[in-house]
Amino acid sequence: MRKEYLVKSSESVFSREYRFMDNDNSQINQAHTLKTGTTTVGLVCKDAVILGTDKRASMSYFVASKTAEKLHEIQEHLYMTIAGGVADAMYLVDVLRAETTLYQLKREKSIKVKSAGKLLSNILYQNKMYPFQVGLILGGVSEEEGPILLDIGAYGSILPEKFCAVGSGQNFSYGVLEAKYKENLTIKQGKEIIIKAITSSIIRDMASGNGIDIAVVKKEGPAEKEFISIKE
Repeated sequence: MRKEYLVKSSESVFSREYRFMDNDNSQINQAHTLKTGTTTVGLVCKDAVILGTDKRASMSYFVASKTAEKLHEIQEHLYMTIAGGVADAMYLVDVLRAETTLYQLKREKSIKVKSAGKLLSNILYQNKMYPFQVGLILGGVSEEEGPILLDIGAYGSILPEKFCAVGSGQNFSYGVLEAKYKENLTIKQGKEIIIKAITSSIIRDMASGNGIDIAVVKKEGPAEKEFISIKE
């Protein structure tokens, strides 16, 4: 178990010297300055799960990267999107990939999507006193379960969904998802909704942009990944 919450924060000479520059809302301003953003979206369609993300990584008003990878393969049938702190998210990607690989080597079969979700939830919950700063979408297709989409929170909550969005641009994406989603979508229809949802966030959310990554995880055959360049 991590012990970071036992470590007391310390002040630097710089922070003490320049404290006079802060106003009464210094804590609020600091939280706002350190806030990062992104847009990640997922939905379930007929015999497939489709996940999509933008490509921009931001640090407050600074665009840190225009080619950030927010869509990650965990296993052939299992993909995950990440939002929030990059270091925390990448650590969880590596851990989940390793744990699911060990599971499959030991049992000689693919791990269920819900089992992988529960494994990730346990890791997050064990560290809830000093939580990972992340928002995750886990999606995949297994023979027993069919297409499964899980919205997983920083404290370990698991919310099975037909569609969901996570990140600073999620409110704009939800407007499109709520209006356009229906049962038994084809893969083509699902991709069109994902693209429109993320595009609406890119137009309105400063922290989202620089194109769209999409992964289609199907019941049969390998997942299909695609990058879509859009005008901003």
